[in-house]
This record gives sequence, C-alpha cells and structure tokens, in this order.
Amino acid sequence: MKTIEKHNVMKNKIILICLALCAAATACSTYKAGMEQAQYDPIPNKIPTLEYDYSYVNVLGGNAQFINNVVNSEVERNIMKEGENPLGTLEVKCEKFHLKSGLLFPILSGGTLFIGNLLGMPFSTGKIDLELSFTIKNLNGDIIRTYDYSQTGKSALGFYYGEDVSVKTIELCRKIMDEFKRDVSFDYDDISEALHDPANIGDKNLDYELLADAVAQKIETDSPGAVSGKSKENAVIKKSDVDINIPVTSQKAENTFVLIIANENYSYVDNVKYALHDGEVFREYCIKTLGIPERQVWLYKDATAGVISGGVDKMVQAMSIFENAKAIVYYCGHGIPDEKTAEAYIVPTDGKGTNTETCYSLNKLYKALAQSQATSVTYFLDACFSGADREGSMLVAARGIAREAKREKLEGHTVVFSAASGDETAMPFEDKSHGLFTYYLLKKLQETKGQVNYGELAEYLKDNVRKEAFLTNEKLQTPVIATSAEMQSAWKSMTLK
Repeated sequence: MKTIEKHNVMKNKIILICLALCAAATACSTYKAGMEQAQYDPIPNKIPTLEYDYSYVNVLGGNAQFINNVVNSEVERNIMKEGENPLGTLEVKCEKFHLKSGLLFPILSGGTLFIGNLLGMPFSTGKIDLELSFTIKNLNGDIIRTYDYSQTGKSALGFYYGEDVSVKTIELCRKIMDEFKRDVSFDYDDISEALHDPANIGDKNLDYELLADAVAQKIETDSPGAVSGKSKENAVIKKSDVDINIPVTSQKAENTFVLIIANENYSYVDNVKYALHDGEVFREYCIKTLGIPERQVWLYKDATAGVISGGVDKMVQAMSIFENAKAIVYYCGHGIPDEKTAEAYIVPTDGKGTNTETCYSLNKLYKALAQSQATSVTYFLDACFSGADREGSMLVAARGIAREAKREKLEGHTVVFSAASGDETAMPFEDKSHGLFTYYLLKKLQETKGQVNYGELAEYLKDNVRKEAFLTNEKLQTPVIATSAEMQSAWKSMTLK
C-alpha cells in the first residue's frame, strides 16, 4: 500500500513539474512574441543618433531585464537613426516599478503566492505600476525635451495563465514606448533642429555665449537696413512678485496645448523690453498653475517668420490629432498694421516695419486655428498693432503716427485678449520687469491659482492695466476682449483650467 501511495505522490509531482515547464514555456513564448513585435513599426522620421544611457531603479528580479530589452529594441531599431555620429544623449530611467498583490490578507501573500504558483491557481491578481522617463540632451548637456509616462495594469499571479507579471510588464512597457514614439515623431522638427544647432557642434571648450554675442553684434552693424542709433542692450530683469511663489496644481490639463512666441531681439527695429521674460514666466504658469503637460507648452524665443509659421502649423496639427483639444496662444512682441488695408501683422525678429510681406498676418493665424478641430482657441496678445513699440516710438518712420489696425472677423470658438485698443501702445511695467498686460495676467493667475473665469479675468485686466498705465506712464492703455460669434454668449464663463 505504501509503495502505491509513494508511486502516486511521485506521479503527481511529475505531473506538476510538467505543468510548470509547459507554463514557463508559454510565458517565454509570449515574452518572445512581445519582444519580436518591438522590431517593427519604426517612426516615419527617426531622430538623430544619440548616445544612449539606460538605468533603472526599484526594479526587482528579471523584470528589469524585460524593461531594458523592450526599451533597447525600440530605441535602437525604431526611433534613432543608425550610422551617424551622436549629436547628444538620450537618458532613459525607470522611475517606478511597483507590484502590489490584491490579496485580502497581505501578511499571507508570500505563502499563498508560492502555493498558487505551485498549483497553478490564480488566488490573486497583481497591480503593476510602471513609470519611465526619457530625457534628450544636446552635446552641451542642455535639455531639449523631457517625456514622462506611466502605465498601470493587472495580472493573474501564477505561471500557468499566459499573462504573468513579466509578460504584463512587457505589455505596459510596449504601451509606453508607443507613446514615446508618437511624441518624438510629433516633435521631430524641433528636436532635430535643436540637435543640429551649430552652437552645439564642434569644440565644446568654445565660449558659445561670447560667440553668440559677437554674432549678434555683427548682425546689428552689418545687416542691410539694420536700425542705427537704436538701443539693443538686453533689459535688466528684476525679480517681481509674480516671478516667485507660482502656484502649483495637481490637476492635469491633458488636452490643452500652448504656443508661446516671445520676440525681444529684433534685427531691423527696436527691441521689445522684457518680452523673453514675459514668455518664460507665462510658460511656468501654464505648466505649474494650469497643469498643462510640459511637452505640450511650446515656447519660441525671438522667432523668425519661418519659426512662427512652423509653430502655428504644429498647433493646427495637434488640434487634429487629439480629441477635444484646446489651444492657447500667447504673443509678446511687435505688431504693425498694413499701410493700405490696416490689416494687423505680427512682426518676426527678422521682419521689417516697412514691409508687411516680411511679417505674419494676424488674420492668417486666427483663420488657421479657427478652421482646425480645436474646441476653443484663446489668444493673449501683449502687443499693439498700431505700429508703436513699448517705448511709444514708431516702427515705421515714414508714417510717424500711430494707426488703428482693422478689427479682424473672428471665426470658430475664438476668444482674444489684447493688451491695448485702437491706436494705444502696449507699455512695459518697469518696476516689475514685465509688460504691463502680462504682469496683471500673471498676477490674476497667481492670486486665483488659475481658478478664474474669462469674465472676471477681463474685468481685472481692464481695470488694473488702465489705472497703472495712467499712474506710471501717464498714457492710456485699455485691454480689449474680442470673440467670435459662436462664443459671444459663452466666453465669460470659460476658464483656463
């Protein structure tokens, strides 16, 4: 009898071992299939070659290798170009890998999971949290783009069900890599341009700041038509109350995209004092206070006509890719009206105040986004379009007087906040190192932590800008709000968050 019992026990053990081997083979085949899939689906435009650095933290056992293999396969085969000298670095880091059992009594997890695996019974499910970050830097170590992703999934805790923890980890990692591929493909032009910037190539020991200053001075003196006798010194920035204690929100505005154009340093006309500072701080409020993902806030400094056009096209494309997407456009710089038609134009840094053909039509901008699939488009324009600059002097010497730009007919779901009305000037707020309009825009966002509707914001801007303009500059500056017909009854209740 004992011999028979021993024989049955041995038989059961052999059966269990065979089942375990079959299950392991199934898991391995699923893993292999998942890994082989990583060899396909390259992005249309592969980004320039980068030195590749992958490190992981808080990843136990073989899962680290699974994550590493998926990331390596995608990056090296499907994302980066081959056979080129590296133009920067790509740092990939596993910020979090957390496996939590769904057992009712966690203290029993160890023993129960062991028995479950031995018998092939899914006593529990496991919740997996995975977070990966990707940082692209140029050869100088400057950060060009940072991407952060997270994925969560559940898996039966047992080898015999074809979707154990390792296989689920691969699946979540694949989803993250798909997101990363989509985003770097979307940002391809910006990434490629930043990596190929001549200032980032060659001898790293060169003083690039000194070189940039020399180039700027040469452009100033040698450019045909360059303005002579104009002040080109960079404005001295003093920290103001809106530059510190910027409110931070935990909310995420995943469907909002921001285009910021901050033009301060011009080749043919006066500089715009504090414009770069305005754009940089507004960007901080968009990310920290409004909760807009950093990769969806695009800041273009001293943008030329081509850069402005590219930025607008990028925003239009985003509106077509993402559902229920909202657009925010902030512009700080010069504006002029056409001499004959009075149509308003944004002046790029390489534009001339005497030739609107070198500028970017404001009407063209309005129409491009109005005809996109955006659910709403909000503009903040810290510029006047009368032909005057922040100091009150004229961009077009031949005219010598300010002219009121024609009001464009707005379409779609559009709301426009403009710094000044009619032939007024959008002035600086010297004590705060900001444009007057931008300062009070930031101040209201700071005071309300971004929780302000458009009606309240409009009244606040009109009241405070008008008073401060009179007290500080003894001039009139009255912000004006314009809307499309579709938004006339609804705009006051709209919010930025």
